[in-house]
Amino acid sequence: MPIKTEDPQAIEKLEAKLKELTERQDMMKNINLILRNSRTSKAEKIKLVCEKYQLKPETVEKLMNPQYSFEKSGFQTWELSNGNAEISRIKKRIKHISRYQAEAREVEETGELPEIEFDGGSIVDNVPYNRIQIFFDEKPDADVRRKLKQNGFRWAPGNGAWQSYRNQYTLDWAKQEFNVENAK
Repeated sequence: MPIKTEDPQAIEKLEAKLKELTERQDMMKNINLILRNSRTSKAEKIKLVCEKYQLKPETVEKLMNPQYSFEKSGFQTWELSNGNAEISRIKKRIKHISRYQAEAREVEETGELPEIEFDGGSIVDNVPYNRIQIFFDEKPDADVRRKLKQNGFRWAPGNGAWQSYRNQYTLDWAKQEFNVENAK
């Protein structure tokens, strides 16, 4: 199940996932060190890895004898690289959600959503719902509706607004499209 930005426990869940990924990455590196050590016998390698990391001997055998001749024993470079990339992605996501939660707290304290007026409507940065909403005084013409759809906005009849997920791109696009100068 994906971890949503609006989830109050998002940071805790991501930190748990980060801890798990980091431990797995460290385990893979340590197993590679053991399996690629030329001074240790095959039996000793299997025994060491099985005892230290609770792996089955069959699993260790598969790691020691890769399927293709061009692969090294142990975990492959791409596996370690993918693990590092996922760890980096989770760290960035934690920073992003921390910023979002700080902005949401700020909005809750002030009690007002950031709103930018333009001729014929307004753009609302709805932080608690993680949406950029555009309210029009009248139904926009077909060309404007087409542009809204092309830029990720969808009509939300329950809110009476065109809305998109909250991100800097959609906010900047809306400001530019509706000629809003120097607004937050």
